[in-house]
Amino acid sequence: MTTVLDLTDGWKQGTIKQSIANIPDKLLEGAEQAIMDAAYLVLGYAQIHVRVETGSLRDSGRVERGGQGMHWREVRVRFGGYVTNPKTGKLVDYAAIIEERYPYLRPAMQEAEPEIRMIVNRICADQIETLQGVTVMR
Repeated sequence: MTTVLDLTDGWKQGTIKQSIANIPDKLLEGAEQAIMDAAYLVLGYAQIHVRVETGSLRDSGRVERGGQGMHWREVRVRFGGYVTNPKTGKLVDYAAIIEERYPYLRPAMQEAEPEIRMIVNRICADQIETLQGVTVMR
């Protein structure tokens, strides 16, 4: 899929300079939204792929966002902790062991990859399209 920007309307309205200046911010907003959408998609696929005995590992899956400084946009799909396994009475602490033996996160990422590309393209193009005088041809 190719996305083309048409900035000619802005020349007529005198807004082209401002619109061009705002493209990085709009792309950043779109990228942040796309990353969160992609993370929840991977989480959903991983919850489908994970082996289930009690359901505790599956239920411990979550999307975490955080980081310091320039890394505040870091997004992670994580499993383990926060949920108690009813068999052991302990927090789920074996997510990495299960991933190593019976992968569920890697297959989830591979399965979601084509959709993630579409999400990123769509959301970023939608954000740029909100700029005055900019038309995104899809």
